[in-house]
Amino acid sequence: MTSTAPLPAPEDAPKPPVGDQNITDQNISDQNVSDQDPVDPGAVGAGEQLRWFSTLWVIAAAVHYTDSHPLGVLPVLALGLPVLVFPTSTLAFGLFVAGAGVSGAMSLPAAANHKMLSLLVALAFAAAALCVWVTRNRPDTQGTFLARWLETARTPVGLTLLVVYLFTVFDKLNTGFFDPATSCAGRLLDQMLDYDGITLEPNALVVRASASTVLVEATILVCLAVPRLRRWGLLLGVGFHLVLAPASFWDFATMVFAVYVLFVPPRIFAGLAPRSAGPRRIALAAFGLHVLLSITVTLSGTTDSAFGPRWHTLLVLTWYLALVPMMAQLVRACLTDRGPWPGWRVRPALLLLIPLLAFVNGAAPWLGLKTVASYSMFSNLHTEPSATNHLLPGLTALQLVPYQRDTVTITKVDVIRDRGSGTVIQPRWTREKPPTTVPLLEVRRMVGDWRDAGVASIHLEYQRGGVTHVVPNALTDPDVGAPLPWWQQHLLAFRAISSADGPDICRW
Repeated sequence: MTSTAPLPAPEDAPKPPVGDQNITDQNISDQNVSDQDPVDPGAVGAGEQLRWFSTLWVIAAAVHYTDSHPLGVLPVLALGLPVLVFPTSTLAFGLFVAGAGVSGAMSLPAAANHKMLSLLVALAFAAAALCVWVTRNRPDTQGTFLARWLETARTPVGLTLLVVYLFTVFDKLNTGFFDPATSCAGRLLDQMLDYDGITLEPNALVVRASASTVLVEATILVCLAVPRLRRWGLLLGVGFHLVLAPASFWDFATMVFAVYVLFVPPRIFAGLAPRSAGPRRIALAAFGLHVLLSITVTLSGTTDSAFGPRWHTLLVLTWYLALVPMMAQLVRACLTDRGPWPGWRVRPALLLLIPLLAFVNGAAPWLGLKTVASYSMFSNLHTEPSATNHLLPGLTALQLVPYQRDTVTITKVDVIRDRGSGTVIQPRWTREKPPTTVPLLEVRRMVGDWRDAGVASIHLEYQRGGVTHVVPNALTDPDVGAPLPWWQQHLLAFRAISSADGPDICRW
């Protein structure tokens, strides 16, 4: 009979060496880590991208008021504060999108370029949010709601900015913009230097500034449109708008910088996340100082500060301090990145209606619809059939409506206000020296606005078709006081065609 040796008791079993025991413990630790949810780089990048974009958008909305109406910044801060405190919150951002859309709509029909851009961006994000929510349960849906929201909005928002650049370049191709005596380039250059106490007489420098502006904006347009050139477009665009900002264009520059953020791949923001807190804190602190200085300027009633430089110079410096650290860090990260940049996403095609709307708005002067809030600000452009100055002839044949053909020449406007009347908004053309020629539709819109404000009467004298008219009260006149449909009253506005100040002066 064969006998077998008894098995060793568990406590007698050989034990691994100490080193092996450590390895075993490390393996267990690694297993525990692998069981945890890994960090999603896409989610990190999307969250950081929203942090940058929302911060810049809030600053852009606020600094719209800091050069003219500083107390108007308070409602913006009330709406934007949740975004600044919770910059990655989709709820806070969604509320700000709604507020920006309402604010942009209320600024019509005489909205500034950056307000129009902000309105279109808000529409794009609202439509993108709806598309993402509708498709949330599809099997092929991947990523967080925020990541998909930003990705869906990227193309319509980016194409909208390209449309803005397209018309700002195209509309400047006119004789008035390249004439040193009338060019808006010279006007802005003079304004930028005059704010700081420097005077400039029109000379060859204005001609070079006009040509350089068109060339740089066209280059930015091309570079942003081509994904592999986009990083260079961002570099050129940031530098260009930083140069123009001192002419009180910091609101437009900040809004453009916000849109630039959406051109950048989320992976770059994932890399920026660990070191972006410092520049953002500097930006918020400088932004707060900028707002406080603007309120101080209003209360002081003077252009000279107690610190030596003019108030405007200090406002520009605080704006630079808020924006330069962030944009320098972003541009540097883009230039060092070697990965591919995303192309244009055409689905859902419904979202392409936003850039299409932006295109129609930019083409409005050529269609005869309006000349205000159509990206042609500071371009010296005339699209009236009798006064067009564009270098490309025959474009006035595109006009579908006769608004710019039916004009009147105003020689006198006298508004009598009632005690209970509200704020009377003066169109910019009323500040020019009469006689002032404008479309009849614009006069009717002005009378309608003043009627809504509760003025008592409007004495008006004008010429139309060579016939002089004297209207004791335009509010009751069947011609100039005829009520307009809602869409004409609130969407269409026109600049002066000419005045005693000159036909081709810089108008905006």
